Amino acid sequence: MRRLSVCFFCFVLLIVSNVVDAKIVFKSIRGDVKGIFVMNDDGSDVKLLTDKLKPSRACWSPDGKHIVFERWINPVDSKSHHIFMMNSDGTNIRQLTEPHDGCDKHPSFSPDGKFIMFSRFDLANNTRPASSKSPWEVGQHSICVLDIEIGEVKIISNIRANNPDWSPDGKQIVFSSHPVIGKHGSNIWIMDADGNNPHELLPLPPAGASNIHRMYPKWSPDGKRILYFQSENKYVTIKGVGHFVPHAYRYFIYDVVDKQTHQLDIPSNWKSVDIDWMDNGKSVVVSAVKVRLGKPLGRTQLRYNIHKCHIATGKITRLTKHSGQDYSLNWISDDAGDNHVVDVSDITN
Repeated sequence: MRRLSVCFFCFVLLIVSNVVDAKIVFKSIRGDVKGIFVMNDDGSDVKLLTDKLKPSRACWSPDGKHIVFERWINPVDSKSHHIFMMNSDGTNIRQLTEPHDGCDKHPSFSPDGKFIMFSRFDLANNTRPASSKSPWEVGQHSICVLDIEIGEVKIISNIRANNPDWSPDGKQIVFSSHPVIGKHGSNIWIMDADGNNPHELLPLPPAGASNIHRMYPKWSPDGKRILYFQSENKYVTIKGVGHFVPHAYRYFIYDVVDKQTHQLDIPSNWKSVDIDWMDNGKSVVVSAVKVRLGKPLGRTQLRYNIHKCHIATGKITRLTKHSGQDYSLNWISDDAGDNHVVDVSDITN
């Protein structure tokens, strides 16, 4: 019965939804409001779409008619994140993934808009771990794909992954491995769209560089480049409290064809929590904050805002300016829905 209700809901969405007017969807904390907002490319016309149960990680559908995102289902349990979808104007919000003892995060649409990929965490055998262990150590991690039409979820890989992203041709998936403090840092990985052949896309960080973390990989609109962020820091203990001491933050573009990496001209003291392409691959958009390198970050809330960087010139334009915090973001082109749409059904079956 649950599957039928999801199918009917998705059918209704396809009928009543309108194509997007705004171009950037993002999570923001502004005063007492913690929600998903949209705005134009220049930062104008900011609108709140939803602020119920701490929504996060929003992503446009390829045609700009829908937004998929993660949200709590229980206001007192931070590990009960699941996947929701809404129209581009914030209407018709509906839960897509079934509740379970764990969470679903980092959702994104397939190039044809028929599937939603996300990272899943489930506690092993529904058993809570001993007090000496974190639930994340004993649970099962996977990358899943939801068939929107029938509501079916399929595990394509039992990998602990962050921010999986489909290539524009629907044939590959890029993602970042999960960082482990004191062990190997995180890296950018790639695999086939069916979950086969997972392997590291980039060479490993230098030996002993346990706190070099590569994150937020995003395919370029033409599928020829991958954007990612690199955090370089040390983890130190001061008076019994752990702190990260930033060394540098770097922004890179990896060319899939010639296998070369190019560093963007963004200040190395800009700590980011998400990045994306913009202007059809001519610019990137980042949610970032300036920090002091070589000094512990401390426990204070950092004030992230959204900036646009033109790749060729290095010109940086600030798009948001407020005392709150802007987090995850996703950009969509003006011609959303007009481009050729790849059918990935055969790949995901």
